[in-house]
Amino acid sequence: MEFIQELEDIGIIAYIIKLLYTSYFSYYTSLKIINKEDKFTEKTIFTFINILIIAIICGVVKYLLNTLSCIILLIIMLSLILSKKIKNGYIHSMIVMTISLSINYIIFLVSTAITFIPTMLFNIKNMYVNSLIILVFYIILLGLFLKIKRFKKGFIFLQNGIGNDYLDIMVLNISAIILFLISIFSNYNNLKTDKIGYGLIIFAIVMFITIQKSLQLYYKQKLLIQELKETKSELEAKKKEVEELEKENLEFSKTSHTLAHKQRILEHKIEELSNKSEAGKEISVAEENNIKDTVQKISKELYTEVNGVELYKTEIPEIDDILKYMQSECIKNKIEFNIQIRGNIYKMINNIIPKEELQILIADHVKNAIIAINHSENINRSILIQIGKIMGNYGLYIYDSGIEFEKETLENLGKKPSTTHAEEGGTGMGFMNTFDTLRKYKASLEIEEIGNPSKDNYTKILKIKFDGKEEYKVKTYR
Repeated sequence: MEFIQELEDIGIIAYIIKLLYTSYFSYYTSLKIINKEDKFTEKTIFTFINILIIAIICGVVKYLLNTLSCIILLIIMLSLILSKKIKNGYIHSMIVMTISLSINYIIFLVSTAITFIPTMLFNIKNMYVNSLIILVFYIILLGLFLKIKRFKKGFIFLQNGIGNDYLDIMVLNISAIILFLISIFSNYNNLKTDKIGYGLIIFAIVMFITIQKSLQLYYKQKLLIQELKETKSELEAKKKEVEELEKENLEFSKTSHTLAHKQRILEHKIEELSNKSEAGKEISVAEENNIKDTVQKISKELYTEVNGVELYKTEIPEIDDILKYMQSECIKNKIEFNIQIRGNIYKMINNIIPKEELQILIADHVKNAIIAINHSENINRSILIQIGKIMGNYGLYIYDSGIEFEKETLENLGKKPSTTHAEEGGTGMGFMNTFDTLRKYKASLEIEEIGNPSKDNYTKILKIKFDGKEEYKVKTYR
């Protein structure tokens, strides 16, 4: 305590020098903790001159009044320089500067305590030499502090202006108490202030713990905000998807409405020909050709949309290629082919299932769906694929309007190859491979049969869910 008092009483010139480097390092620390670069320019020299003037003014105030007045004035004036540098508001600059100054004063006191050891060992009486040793230790400790991994890129919660007010106020209060204690600590005049010294150490520890906890809280808050943004983005994507589906549905309704009229006209013509045939009248070749042409025109209009559909892109070339190929196979078989992307597919192939295996799953089951539709008399010939995060889990859903599964096929899935369409290239190995993949990634398979073939709906859904449950379920109306 006496050693510190001797340093304080060294003289106004020495005290101003101490204030100069303390102020400059506090300014430098302020830029570091808000992660701002300070490249050497003409403005840097101007800033240094301003800090020199501030140090002289505050040094005079200290000797005319007291240390506390000096510190308050130092914060006010340095904050003004900082606010012009970072252009983030004077109040925020004052908060940053108060925290920075408290850190520097603590490091200065720790440096003073370290210097006391060689001073006692080597009996150094020259206060100017001691001041120089303190400065060396001070620079070393400050450099080590700013290189701490947690603080290397500054204090995150101080880098967004006044966006984290409750954290700023908490740290500001602790820093203000520390500076207040330092001002008392520096005015030791044979008073019993040893308890203040202990209090200062405790508050210093509390400040560093608070900063650490504040950083943790900030990262959690940032993560929550990021998740909310992702959720909002997904909702917007779903909203857009619904709008597009509504638009497609409207276009389909218009086409259906037009085709319905043409269908009635065709029915009327057929009825006329039937009545003519029953009456024993001969049907001319021209009338037959006319009916055929009408049927072909309706058929052509019905499948024009199928050939022209532009598929949604997953932006993963391997997946887009297999989808495009399966679309071409559907077009050959006059089947409508649609795809819906749910969420971020990159997350799915990076964390859930490799793109090569997802490619095989799509190929196997779209091929099965095409075979099922070709064996159905349903006028609704369509396949829909959904990929991505569906109902909380990543998955692959395949809807089709084909025939239902045979009971024997459902019982043998994953146990042995089973197919009722070997003549069309079916081997039953598709589901064998699928079950291997399901076991490998702890995924579930659910087959949902919706109803009898209908022109208004799909007949079944094959759901592959990466839910970690390894279940096999069949839901059926039968």
